[in-house]
Amino acid sequence: MSHFPGSRHIAMLLLTLTGAGFAWGQAAQKPTPPAKPAPASREQKEDVCTTAPRAEWLPEDEMRLLAEHRGYRIKTFKVANGSCYEIYGFDRQGQIVEAYFNPVTSRLVRQNIAK
Repeated sequence: MSHFPGSRHIAMLLLTLTGAGFAWGQAAQKPTPPAKPAPASREQKEDVCTTAPRAEWLPEDEMRLLAEHRGYRIKTFKVANGSCYEIYGFDRQGQIVEAYFNPVTSRLVRQNIAK
């Protein structure tokens, strides 16, 4: 016996919702397909090393010294994509390398080692 009117209807509704395989929040969820990896490319024009204005960049000579201190032997140094310092040369192990640096922080953004 129920203590108040309508409790049987509430109980039936709860049984219907929970017992019929209905789970809150799962009705709208669909499995997401795995992300496809981006194709490998040496030149990635979308690389953005910084959005800071040129006035905030380290001077090129200072970046050269920092890179050499990290073991790079520089053959070519240039600004790439308008937002990176780019080095062509050799790494500590003597491998041919192309390296992109954030010109504000000097952080290595990406490098490619020749095989």
